[in-house]
Amino acid sequence: MLEAMHNFDYSFRLPMKGLTGVEFVLQETLNDFGKMMGEQKQWMEQKERYYELILESVTTGIVVLDAEGKVVQTNAAAAKLLCLPILSTLSQLNRYGESCAEKVRTLQSGESANLHFQTERGEVHLVLKAVEIELAGENVRVIALNDIRDEMSDKELDSWMKLTRVLTHEIMNSIAPISSLSEVFMNRPEIREGDLYEGMRAIHETSSGLMQFVDSYRKFSALQKPQPSAFSFVEMWKTVQGLGIVPDNIECTVRIEPEDLLLYADPNLIRQVLINLLKNAVQAILEAGMEDGRIRVRALIDEQDHIFIYISNNGPVVDKQLAEEIFVPFFTTKKDGNGIGLSLSRRIMTLSGGRISLLPSGTKGWNTTFLLEFE
Repeated sequence: MLEAMHNFDYSFRLPMKGLTGVEFVLQETLNDFGKMMGEQKQWMEQKERYYELILESVTTGIVVLDAEGKVVQTNAAAAKLLCLPILSTLSQLNRYGESCAEKVRTLQSGESANLHFQTERGEVHLVLKAVEIELAGENVRVIALNDIRDEMSDKELDSWMKLTRVLTHEIMNSIAPISSLSEVFMNRPEIREGDLYEGMRAIHETSSGLMQFVDSYRKFSALQKPQPSAFSFVEMWKTVQGLGIVPDNIECTVRIEPEDLLLYADPNLIRQVLINLLKNAVQAILEAGMEDGRIRVRALIDEQDHIFIYISNNGPVVDKQLAEEIFVPFFTTKKDGNGIGLSLSRRIMTLSGGRISLLPSGTKGWNTTFLLEFE
């Protein structure tokens, strides 16, 4: 019985046959004790599985370190945030620079720190917080990791959306009467046949054009709610390709792995994102006057069923300062641009539960690469 308990085996049952008096009571008590301990063990195992399930379900990354800084336990979110298949030791973070691993290892209880590093999928911004607890007589540190990039982007975008709705409402209310009254005056015989007609026509056309311009911003702030469904990326690409966005003098290559790759999102919205990115790539190449323009589209899926779509071109490199602004609504470097395309694409990806990012220039040999991520 003692050997079984030492091995945490509470399935033992002592014989009761042929026993009487004190021996019978003792054996029965020990059997009841074994049964009780077995039920307690089973309850603890269920409780442990319950907490592990919760740990794997949260989006916050959790890394537990012992007193020597060794990894005791992690969850899937931590590996994902750190762009690793699995986190078993802090030395894995050395690929992003020795300071990354050191920052996590030396973070003390009650402290917080920001962690920034660069990966092939773009720039990562994490905030770390540490607490210390005692576990089985030993002190361990629990490090919580959260992605502040998405949170900042969502808040920034939400502010722009509110500002856009207010501005478009006020501007439309001010311009609509001007457009309507100018049209009424234009149709009067004394105006149509007089010297004021050209001036009135100019007012009407300008106000009407401004209303159309403002209306495009209103569409940005009132984007339809996604209606996701499963669709073939190959078929989606064939539709986009049939629009003739890429001229014949620009080489466009496509690589999809596997060929039957399926996306679960709103096909109409994702098609718009692809069109926006292709138009940007073509315009960048044409404005640079390049004779050897190339665009590459690559779609793949990893072991965790996350889908990545890379859209690359060999056009001019995006300036580092401009790269931080290109997703801001209404920001544009083009003479005839309205700053809607990329901000709208980011809005669509956010609503679709995905992400769009501009990777560092030179990624996989391409000057400009946009990455679409779907989970």
